[in-house]
Amino acid sequence: MKNISVLIKPASSLCNLRCRYCFYIDESEKREEASHGVMREEMTDRLIERIAEALSLEGVANISFQGGEPTVAGLDYFRHFVSKMQEYPKIEVHYSLQTNGTLLNEEWAAFFAEHRFLIGVSLDGYETNMNDFRYDIQKKGVYTKVMRGIDTLEKANVEYNILTVVTKNLAKHGKALLEFYHTHKFRYVQLIPCLPPLDSEQEDDMSLTPELYDTFYLEFFREWKKLVFKGEVISVNLFENLIGMLYGYPPYQCGMIGKCIPQYVIESNGDVYPCDFYCLDEYRLGNIRSSSFEDLKANSEAFLNSSGCTKQPCNTCRFVNMCNGGCRRQNVCYLNDSVCAYQKVLTTILPELYELLQRKKVQ
Repeated sequence: MKNISVLIKPASSLCNLRCRYCFYIDESEKREEASHGVMREEMTDRLIERIAEALSLEGVANISFQGGEPTVAGLDYFRHFVSKMQEYPKIEVHYSLQTNGTLLNEEWAAFFAEHRFLIGVSLDGYETNMNDFRYDIQKKGVYTKVMRGIDTLEKANVEYNILTVVTKNLAKHGKALLEFYHTHKFRYVQLIPCLPPLDSEQEDDMSLTPELYDTFYLEFFREWKKLVFKGEVISVNLFENLIGMLYGYPPYQCGMIGKCIPQYVIESNGDVYPCDFYCLDEYRLGNIRSSSFEDLKANSEAFLNSSGCTKQPCNTCRFVNMCNGGCRRQNVCYLNDSVCAYQKVLTTILPELYELLQRKKVQ
């Protein structure tokens, strides 16, 4: 059965927050046109036609919405999108959406529940850390609003996970972060490193560094393992991917095998890019008005073929076949020309994960 995965930015880089580390603001401001506004209805319809065309009217479509902040596009945008997709009854659609959570209410939650959206909520742990990095236009912290949004999702039985950006500051408090997740009964967690600005060679006060990467993950893992032995397993994206790899499955997290895979990141004006981290003019693959997904895939070959790592530690690393340097954009947070912090993490936690598997503590 045919399948396709797309990541749509229905509100381009528009957002109601002004987070200190936002990579997409940094990225979009390097384009000739930073924001294209909310996707128009005719563009939405054209995009859906292209998806149906790529599947020959039958198959599976994995459709993710991101931003900026996708809910800025308004609930009517999503109602129209879902209604239009329903015109293709032989296409099985799986929806997901990444949100800052501040605009969620009962109406949004009911819609997500009805159409089985998987929601990712951006929450950088406990209140003091969260409000220091994520705030609104008036620079007011939004922790309380986000927690209220999560509560709304829970009451509507919407599936959700927590996405946390690990900054230089948060990396020093791995134990406190896990305790926060445990206290609030968050069972599905994704951790991503805070990235330095594009083309930046200077260390800043927020982005994660190799010196902190391994100390954070090793502390976090120790505390996570204690909960596992109590029968309280929290799903953490890195650990889940590694467990799958121990079983012989490829990781589901993009970038973990060091080779880019085709992504179709669709801006609100229909422009398409090969990766969320490279929505720049020079990487534009085409526009869905005039380009089919087959055309776009062909146009992405040069980007995909240039994704291998050439940094020195990979040459002698015993884990190189597992990661091949990892994500070309994110590996700056754990890999440089002399050291790989990810190697240190794997050396410690892979044997322990294997032991947990043998003892059937995780699966």
